Amino acid sequence: MKQLVFAIALVFSAAPALAQTGDDAFRFAQRTPLSSPELIGSAGVGAAGRGDLGDLFGNPAGLGWMKRGAFSISLNSSSAESEAVYSLPGLSSARTSDLADSQLGGLAYLYKAPTTQGSLVFGAGVSQVASFNRVLSFEGENGLNSFTDFLMPLSNEFELVDDNGDVFPEFSRTLSFIGYETFAIDLNQAAAQAGDPVPFDPAVSFGTVLQTGRVEETGQQSEFTIGGGWEASEDVMVGLSLNVPFGKYEFNRVLDEDDIFDENNGADGTTDFSYLTFTEGFESRMVGLNLRAGLSAKVSSNLRVGAVLETPTWYTVQEDYDTALFTAFDNGDQFEYGDDFDEDAGRGSFDYNVRTPWKLGVGLTYTAGKLDLSGDLELVDWSQLELDSGSFSFADQNQAIRENFESVANIRLGAQYRMDKVHLRAGLAGITDPRTNNDSVDRDRGLVSLGVSYLINDQFALDLAFMGEAFGDRYAPYTEVADAPIVNEDVTRGFVTLGVRVGL
Repeated sequence: MKQLVFAIALVFSAAPALAQTGDDAFRFAQRTPLSSPELIGSAGVGAAGRGDLGDLFGNPAGLGWMKRGAFSISLNSSSAESEAVYSLPGLSSARTSDLADSQLGGLAYLYKAPTTQGSLVFGAGVSQVASFNRVLSFEGENGLNSFTDFLMPLSNEFELVDDNGDVFPEFSRTLSFIGYETFAIDLNQAAAQAGDPVPFDPAVSFGTVLQTGRVEETGQQSEFTIGGGWEASEDVMVGLSLNVPFGKYEFNRVLDEDDIFDENNGADGTTDFSYLTFTEGFESRMVGLNLRAGLSAKVSSNLRVGAVLETPTWYTVQEDYDTALFTAFDNGDQFEYGDDFDEDAGRGSFDYNVRTPWKLGVGLTYTAGKLDLSGDLELVDWSQLELDSGSFSFADQNQAIRENFESVANIRLGAQYRMDKVHLRAGLAGITDPRTNNDSVDRDRGLVSLGVSYLINDQFALDLAFMGEAFGDRYAPYTEVADAPIVNEDVTRGFVTLGVRVGL
């Protein structure tokens, strides 16, 4: 009988499900220095120009310092670990989970053109510039609320329709419709006749449920780059690159809720609810375009300074999303929505655009004998991040970005010690989170890195680098319910890169 609701006239929300918030746009715009082993080993420092392959994905002016052309290839291996604490007022429980992956790190070719004066180096490459891989799992007993409470509609999210004396709800909220189709919530006819503004009952109305969840994020962003650097005047290099970032991001979450003590057993006004499984996910495919322009100059025999300016990146994002809910009851009844092709209330596709802010980086490198010391400062005004779509207004989301995101300054420090056959590198970086939501979570990213290059001969070199990253985060299994659980995370990620360079 409930399928009659769909036939009557189900009104779906005009807003796309799941994503397209400032947080999602910010995720796509973030960068991790993964483009070359030399860059990884120095925590991404290089605004002054490095004179190696990393400049193709950093300050293209630095390419002008290269003594000859080069070819490189590298492989990246990553791991992510999350220590999660599920919390309710007066209760918390912890769980650790991890995820590992390997992929192509980068591939680049640079050509040093023969010149009678000055320097000209140009080339192309593709490299990983961001990793989305992380996983979260949690478990805890909840005696305060249930996911079925979250499925309850507000008074303006449904209408009651009279059909030959029978009353049926017509929902404008997709999740409430799915909950109704699976009896996670149900219409209380007596309450409806009495004029209750929300005449529905959740399947869990009493007792304690065990909530178990897993959230997995996977994917990466790479960048195809064509660029070059040349000597505009003595010891002054300028550079320009055209960059096409592209990639895929996948988000999947599962929430299980179990009436572990059988307190909802059909007695005393309860339902005979047993358990439910809620699954939700989306896949985003993105491609963008930007330009980088750089300057690198020697101001003395041992001091080099530089600056790099990156235009906004204009992304096109294609997104597919799906939602499913399964419920089971003590009498053996089971209901599921979202597993059949025609059950598409929580399934669809959506296209939108993201425009990132301008980025300005300045840096210097001081050389003392065989030791290079470098430092970078990057400035970004994240309040200029913007979402757009031809079929949906992002006015509210863009206003929220302007109110809740701010300008940040990111700092990177690096060192390199050059011996005859071995080059050693180390770096530190602090990447400031621009969100100002004041939820006491430290989302600033700290990076530490180490790297080594072994020069086999005048033409071949092996590069090895490690970078560790740490930050905090918070996840909400559901919201808009009093005392809903939260999950605080401490995330650590490690990246190991092995590469081969060939001088040309």
